Amino acid sequence: MIPRTAAVLVGLLLCAPVQAAEPAPPTYGALFEQVWKSVDDSFYDPTFHGQDWTAIGARYRARLGQVRDDAAFARLAKAMLDELKVSHLYLSPPAASVNRRGVGIGALMETIGKDEVVVHVAPLGDAQRQGLRVGDRIANPEALRGALGEPATLQVVGCDGTRRTLSIRHEQAAWPARHPGFEWRKLGVRPGVKLGYIRIDRFDDGAADLADQAMADLADTQGLVIDVRSNTGGNMSGLRLASYFSGESRAAVALLGRSYLAPLGRGATAADLAKLPPVRGAYTDEAVFAAVKAGQGAAVFHSDDLGPKRYKGKVVVVTSGETASAGEGFALMMRDLAGAKLIGRATAGYLLSSDVFPLAGGWRLTVPVDGVWAPDGRDYADKPIAPDVTLPRTAADVCRADDADLAKAVEMVTAP
Repeated sequence: MIPRTAAVLVGLLLCAPVQAAEPAPPTYGALFEQVWKSVDDSFYDPTFHGQDWTAIGARYRARLGQVRDDAAFARLAKAMLDELKVSHLYLSPPAASVNRRGVGIGALMETIGKDEVVVHVAPLGDAQRQGLRVGDRIANPEALRGALGEPATLQVVGCDGTRRTLSIRHEQAAWPARHPGFEWRKLGVRPGVKLGYIRIDRFDDGAADLADQAMADLADTQGLVIDVRSNTGGNMSGLRLASYFSGESRAAVALLGRSYLAPLGRGATAADLAKLPPVRGAYTDEAVFAAVKAGQGAAVFHSDDLGPKRYKGKVVVVTSGETASAGEGFALMMRDLAGAKLIGRATAGYLLSSDVFPLAGGWRLTVPVDGVWAPDGRDYADKPIAPDVTLPRTAADVCRADDADLAKAVEMVTAP
């Protein structure tokens, strides 16, 4: 839910040489121990989701003799980490290795049924120049990733059913995400009736200020649609936006880490969480992690009491299978705090709070360091959120630019 880079300071005193030599790459055995120990020390659940992490480490450590290169090590580490069956737990190779092993093609795909369907083509990219179009289905999705700069040969089925072959260069376009990941507009639909639309693709630092600007601009609307279908996550800043619909300040969500859960010796209850001091206004990565640290591994985040700024109109939140992490947390807060209806499709089920640990040789390990709980003790971790109104989507809908989600949202916020 809230990725953060953990700083590791390595001091190196050089007396005579003018230029330091490049550090030698780590042995895979040493790198394996860094991966295993980082999880052992920092994984949020002291029970490791019921798995024996020590035994898992021993099994995969015994296979290290088969590792000859970065790709083989990455496969071994992934298999080990996958044993915990949890989101926000993965190893990222050094940048040079990533570029060699696989990037995308400068387009965003959505899995619809069994198909990988193009839903956005990045401007300036080779995919756009070669004629890849929104609505195209990729018949050979295994070709979507490859070495940076090398061509991908794609078998594409267009909206009219025509099959064609495209050669598209592999390019990095998906990350970092679009900035700002927050936009809004107002629409007058008839005399005296205005609707607002907010699309949020990320809840990063600064999103709380954008929420204030958006709600100031949309305060005179009678209905509001909040679209988080492409929201990949971020931090707790979505709580500022949810506060405009919640009324008085209320407990919204709790983050709990190992240092809190291990002494507790059991799952957290509503009574446990009620004892924790309220945290308000923690809308940056730094502030969120500082609050958890100050609470010795636990923090309960409360909405703000915005008084007369509270939104008076109807509100609907639109979700999809691409809604992940902090985007899912926002949807839950809107349902729990504001009674907002969710429409669209079930979310990704990718809800935890993670930290990023730099390792030797430029490798990076992401570990879920905090679980996510409702104030009443419900464990939200990695559970997809089913909408109140489920709307199927097809590749044909994409081709027609037919957005049934937004059509239904407008119907709901304009209904008497």
